[in-house]
Amino acid sequence: MFRPDPAVLVQERPAAPSKCSACAVRNSSLCGVLSDDELLALSAISRRKVLSPGQFHVFEGDEATEFANVISGVAKLVRGAPDGRTQIVGLLFPSDFLGGTSKDSEPCSIEAASEIELCLFPRDKFRALLDTHPMLEHRLLKRTLNELQVARDWMVLLGRKTAMERVATFLLHVSERMQNQGCGSSLVFDLPLSRTDIADHIGLTVETVSRQVSRLRKDGIIVMEGTRRIIDIDRAALSDRAGF
Repeated sequence: MFRPDPAVLVQERPAAPSKCSACAVRNSSLCGVLSDDELLALSAISRRKVLSPGQFHVFEGDEATEFANVISGVAKLVRGAPDGRTQIVGLLFPSDFLGGTSKDSEPCSIEAASEIELCLFPRDKFRALLDTHPMLEHRLLKRTLNELQVARDWMVLLGRKTAMERVATFLLHVSERMQNQGCGSSLVFDLPLSRTDIADHIGLTVETVSRQVSRLRKDGIIVMEGTRRIIDIDRAALSDRAGF
């Protein structure tokens, strides 16, 4: 897969125990099942990493050496095809976990859609921690099963839903994740993807995405400022347009 040269150096630093205890996603992430003493053991093997939009954390096919929690921001999961084309196959939001796989190589490239902060753990040390903390392992399994269900739901979206249903489903999913994780108020948030990326993610053309968004705006189902900021949503109407 093509590997662009990041324009800005990635910032890395150790994760301080005090910062772990005050982490904004502690309760909703894997770490939520750990006591304060157990959190100290986790923080001892962790470090923080900040990436700017467009920078890559890992590339598809790289050796898998670390797990990670998303602390803030949104990242894209990107898969490559033999002919060089790429596909956005998923999005990662605050509290999402990276690396829940037994494979020795990275199945996807991870690209920052916005500025993101990650909390990283060496795979061997994190696996050793799982052996001594069964609740942590249980929570990881639960998240893996949830991700499998999301992937199955997305297959239905790509295979059966109309263009309007795809766009409406995408907007519902993003609004729920952004607002649940404190990325926006109850009404206002910024879409993490451009129209081009949205089209790539849901299997439509940019023109089709723009037409469907314009229809939703004209019908008063969403209210926007510019091309990304959503300032109001009629959730019931949007859910109806999504086919739910």
